[in-house]
Amino acid sequence: MSNFEADKASFEAKDAQVLSVSVDSVFAHKAFAEQMGGITFPMLSDFFPHGEVCEQYDCLRPQGFPKRAVFIIDKQGTVRYAKLYEGGIPENQDLLAELDKL
Repeated sequence: MSNFEADKASFEAKDAQVLSVSVDSVFAHKAFAEQMGGITFPMLSDFFPHGEVCEQYDCLRPQGFPKRAVFIIDKQGTVRYAKLYEGGIPENQDLLAELDKL
């Protein structure tokens, strides 16, 4: 998350809004954001009904927690880019390049 925070201005310059979604509670998000030194983009809770949004994007594991994934959704609500990550973190430069294609 801190890599998105660090490049927040680059995403904003491309008229993109960074959001995170997890099945954690709002309270867990607050604690996590504080632990990371402050996250200023919206952190959305898919807590109840548990994982409903993650299921809609086919990234909820059977154990009840989400896969690590990145989606770029255009202003009309169409998914224009999707990538699952088994390990590691998304490279912001790759995502910024995908935004340039829109």
